[in-house]
Order: sequence, then structure tokens, then C-alpha cells
Amino acid sequence: MKVSVIDSQSAGHGRISDPDILTGSRYEQEFGLFDSVFHEVSNAIVIIARDSESRSPVISDVNHHFELVTGHTLEQIRSKNLYDFLGDNSTSPDRQIIEQVIHSRQSAVFFCPWITATGKVLDINMTIRPFTSEEDDSRFICVLRENKPENKSRDQAAREIKRNLLAAMHHNFRTPLNGILGYSEVIMTEMLGPVGQDSYRDYARDIHGAGQDLLQLIDNLLELKELETTEFELHEERFTLIDLLAGCLKKVSPDAAKANIHLSSNVKEDFPVIYGDKCRLQQVVHSLLTNALKFTASGGKITLSAELAADGSCIINCVDNGVGMPSQQLAKVFSHDTHLSDIYSNPTVGIGFGLSYVKQMIERHGGTVSIISALGQGAKVSLHLPAHRLD
Repeated sequence: MKVSVIDSQSAGHGRISDPDILTGSRYEQEFGLFDSVFHEVSNAIVIIARDSESRSPVISDVNHHFELVTGHTLEQIRSKNLYDFLGDNSTSPDRQIIEQVIHSRQSAVFFCPWITATGKVLDINMTIRPFTSEEDDSRFICVLRENKPENKSRDQAAREIKRNLLAAMHHNFRTPLNGILGYSEVIMTEMLGPVGQDSYRDYARDIHGAGQDLLQLIDNLLELKELETTEFELHEERFTLIDLLAGCLKKVSPDAAKANIHLSSNVKEDFPVIYGDKCRLQQVVHSLLTNALKFTASGGKITLSAELAADGSCIINCVDNGVGMPSQQLAKVFSHDTHLSDIYSNPTVGIGFGLSYVKQMIERHGGTVSIISALGQGAKVSLHLPAHRLD
């Protein structure tokens, strides 16, 4: 028995094609499968292409779930500029992200307000990726996921598992770790008498340093649990961004030197003062640097920079030329139902809480996080802080 598939290349978007037609080429076979999935998935999907004249991204196709979520039908929205449906004006940083993705043919995940047919603005996390791996293909797939935590039971269940795990860490991890720190400090400082061999002191210093790093990680994980409570509060102050970034680079510079990775920063001396939780924003930037160091090979480079967007907001960038992320991992990088392995790139390294912490802390500051990456092309993580946090 032959099974027919929808031919989305037809103008009516509903004509049934004989499957024998799709056997003429590998492309047509694969597109037939894609088209079937395209209209059945429960995520809103938009396919865009760069206009040959204006060079702006225009909408070429949408799936049925997109029509349900936004109220826009394919007939109403086809061939229109994608930017007409974004919730911000022409100075919005999310347009810069889209332009960079289209130009570099990478993938990205970012916050992107979307205007529905009734004028309502939806809080959307958008993932954008090239339609195919062909360099001359100007099409891109945009997946829209509405931020409605109360409707995400699976996400809530995964969140609860992490909460229970973090609560258990407080006693089961911290108590023995405090003993490791204490005893290593006794040996390191020769509190009870000379050690004898310099190398033993060095070993004790390494143990103590590693213990401090682990203690900091545990504290961060516990804070991640607190972030999801209504009692969580920011301790806000005014500070200069150039000093904050310099302090973060100094903290990771020994590890970077050992790995032969070049660190640099690019912030103007007269950059506006930031109003926020300095200590926690330092930890956010430190998490980004730590992730970048994990996945950047010897001889690579990591750059911190800051810029003012046209709308007056602040953008802090952490850019590396490491292994990068494939689009499959990028799409779930902020999801709570991922494994505890680090989804940044390498599933055998880390425990996967870093980017969740970064996202939630920046959101507590009223901002958003975006990531642009591709396998083998490094990653660019951007922290977007609203204009009212700048003096």
C-alpha cells in the first residue's frame, strides 16, 4: 500500500502527491519526510529565506502549530519580513543575532518577543539553524517555544529532581569537603611542623585549591535552587564593568596559561556604570569563561567584550574558537529536562548547571541570554542587560 505525503511546495499547501514522485532524488525523499514531521510536531516552526534584493529574512513557510500559537495563517504571513513580527523595534539586539546567524550560517538560541495576530506579545525562546548543510542554501528554520512554565509538567518534574539533588548536596558534600579543606590547609601551612619535602606542600596546595573550586561549585548549585524561590533577592550596587571582567579574567588566567589559551578583553574605558548584583554577575561571567576553557583547545583564544546596543541596553559577550555546539544540543541548552552531563558540547565533562545558572541569574536582572554556535566554529554567549541598569 502506498502512503501519500503532503507536498508543501505546492501553492495550496495541501495537495497530496504520489510518493513515487519523491523517489526521483535524495533531496525529494528527505523533504517528504521533513514535511510530514514539520506539520505534526507540537512546536511552532517558521522557515525563512534571505530576500535576494533587500537581504532581509522573509517568511516562506510555517507549520500548523505556528498558526495555532500566533494566530497568523500561512497565507497572511508568507513572503513578509520576519522583523515585522518581532516585539521590539529596529534597534532590538535579537535582530543582530539573526543577522549574524544568517551571515555565518551558524545556529543560535535566544529570547525573541513575538507579536500575534491579535497584537499580544508572546515571550518566546527561538532556536534558529540552517535548513540544510549546503553553503548556497539561504533558508533557515526557526523554532518558537513559548515561555509558559506552568504548562510544562515535564520541565517542572525535572526541576523538582534537581531541587532534591541540590538539597542533598548541602550535607552530604559540604561536610567531608570542609574536612579536606581543613586538613590540606594544615599541611600546606605546616601548622604542626615542617613537612620536609617541598613537593608535599605543593600537593597540599593543589588539594586545597581543588577543594575550594568544588566548594564554590556546590555553593553555586545551592544558589541555583534558591533562584527558583520567591525569597531570592539580588544584592545590588553600582560598579564598573571593566573591573568586573578584568577580575574574572585574572581568576581563570592560571588555568588558561596551563592550557595555552589566550585570554583578552575589549571594553571601552568610558563604558557606563552597571547597577546590579556584582558578586553574582561575576560568577555568571566566570561560569562562561570556565565553559569556554573546557572546550577550547591549546592555542585557542577567548575574548570578553562589552558593547552598547542601539536601544541603550548592555551586551556582554564571551567568544571562543573552541569545538562549538551542534544545533541539536543548542536547542536544549537551557532546558531543565536534560541529563546532568554538560550539554555545552562534551557529554563527559561537567554537570550541566552552569548555563542554567547563567540564564536564571541574568533573567533576575531583567535581561536575557543568547548563544550562537556551530560544530567546529566555537561559541558566542551574550548576556543582554536592559538599559535601565546602566548609568
